[in-house]
Amino acid sequence: MRQGTIPGLDKSSPIPLYFQLENWLLEEIKNGTYPVGQCIPPESRLKEMFGVSRTTVRQAINKLIESGRLARNGTKGTIVTVPGKKSASIRSMEPFNRQIVRAGQVPRTEVLKLQIIQADEFLAEKLQISPGSRVISMFRRRFADDVAVMTLQSFLPYETCSFILDHDFTWESLYEVLSLKEDRKPYGVKQSVEAQFPTSEDVKLFNMETVKPILSFECQDRNAAGEIVSYNLLRYRGDCMRFEVDVVEGTADRSFCPLEAVERT
Repeated sequence: MRQGTIPGLDKSSPIPLYFQLENWLLEEIKNGTYPVGQCIPPESRLKEMFGVSRTTVRQAINKLIESGRLARNGTKGTIVTVPGKKSASIRSMEPFNRQIVRAGQVPRTEVLKLQIIQADEFLAEKLQISPGSRVISMFRRRFADDVAVMTLQSFLPYETCSFILDHDFTWESLYEVLSLKEDRKPYGVKQSVEAQFPTSEDVKLFNMETVKPILSFECQDRNAAGEIVSYNLLRYRGDCMRFEVDVVEGTADRSFCPLEAVERT
């Protein structure tokens, strides 16, 4: 953590002191002095640094908590969080970029690897194709306000999905590109969700300074005919994302088939 600049608050200004302190803390968060997952100085230290009352300090901190920039942790103190952390429905078909924009954040995607591989027995089973068939393999890292929150490994049958190679997934959505062809448009997904400890690769890709939980999704996207469109492995920083599950009575009935999808790719 680098040391930030500590300007004096203008006590002669009509701008409330808590608001000035709130803005200073926000700028320090944005410029990386206090990164996501790390603590800001304790209230007593901020009171001493700026020569203000504890009430003023608490007002500033509470405003940043309300906006989603900070969160109180009983054991650590007040930590920096991803702004606008929202609850995403586990049944939503909305693309990731659109959800991030709706949350008031700026999305960004890096395509770290894109290649054609041959399907082994495992991928052949997941994609319902023959072993040895060509498969598009794409690995991406996704950001919200320059904070890495998700990695995504996608596998698609080359024979039916080669048209996606003409698109730029640093800004385009795979879900929306697949939807350009009706027979490739995902209409539902079979998925499993698991909480895991981060791997060494997770720590590197998410720039973790401390261990954070990982939410791991394994998904098979299907088209309207029930054919497998893609197989995806998603990994989210558990301290940055939260998901809601909408449970409907009667879902055990085999005739009841709601769409069940995570944030679209």
